[in-house]
Amino acid sequence: MRDESAEYGPKQPLQVAVVEDHEMTRRGLVAALNADPRLTVVSEVDSVEQLEVSGAEYDVCVADMMGVGTAEQFADLVRRSDVVVCTAAEQWRQRVAPWVCGAKAVFGKTVGAAVLANAVWDARNHPHWLKPHLASALETAVRECGLSVPPYFADLLGRTARGGRVAWILEELGVSEKRYGEDLRDFRMQCARAGLGQLTLLDALYMASSAEQPPAHEPVVFSPWAAGLSEGQVRALEWYADGYSYEETAAHLDVKVSTVRTQIDRAMTACGINSKPADIRMMFAMYVCSRHTKPDLLLRRLTDLGAHPPRRGGAER
Repeated sequence: MRDESAEYGPKQPLQVAVVEDHEMTRRGLVAALNADPRLTVVSEVDSVEQLEVSGAEYDVCVADMMGVGTAEQFADLVRRSDVVVCTAAEQWRQRVAPWVCGAKAVFGKTVGAAVLANAVWDARNHPHWLKPHLASALETAVRECGLSVPPYFADLLGRTARGGRVAWILEELGVSEKRYGEDLRDFRMQCARAGLGQLTLLDALYMASSAEQPPAHEPVVFSPWAAGLSEGQVRALEWYADGYSYEETAAHLDVKVSTVRTQIDRAMTACGINSKPADIRMMFAMYVCSRHTKPDLLLRRLTDLGAHPPRRGGAER
């Protein structure tokens, strides 16, 4: 197994700015990011303008792209900073556009804390590594707009969309990071020529989609317990919490069924749960991945079983 310390090993903590106009969501993001020892939140504001006025110095910015400023302000932010976008926007064009303009990663609001923290770290250390939510949107862009990509690149998009890590996929495919970086740059330019970087369309699209749907619950960030688990464990728990079987989860993540079983088992062990019948597994997965409307009730039941937050370094990978 690859040694992840080479990718996520100890370095000077990155200073992070958070731009989010919903207070509760902003608090959740700040708590999730500060829970990772590689990151320190140095600024939390509700608009791009406030970030500029604050004069805060940061390495990476985690930002929503709706309600935080004009399209011009947001485009300027992603051009001059390493930005990870975390947005409630669901349409694939809305997720592709900020990346075309220069964002390093784009996620939905339900992204897990561990996954988001890794993306923030990668934004500065591995800026060309795509993440699942964005890879899925780019896969759709290729199909819907008839974009041309090398066969290996199409394969990489699909596998990354299912949760694979770019570095591992490149190694398996025998493709150098240099070639991948060049092809990714060419692909971004192709997307721009296809008109996929037009941020001015985002507000109109967002308003239209909101008018067609009933009001949604406040977007959630995963339970703080997720920050102490590995990315693989959180991904497995997320699919399991949504009702997928071990076999279905393994198929979605492109891993062995035994790997899913091991990831969930080790996550529960890291949290002090030794008895693991199906109902307890589901309750644990739903709490970690914020899939229940009454998390306090789940937490009380888990605590009664002797469960506790995973201790730093206690979750086997």
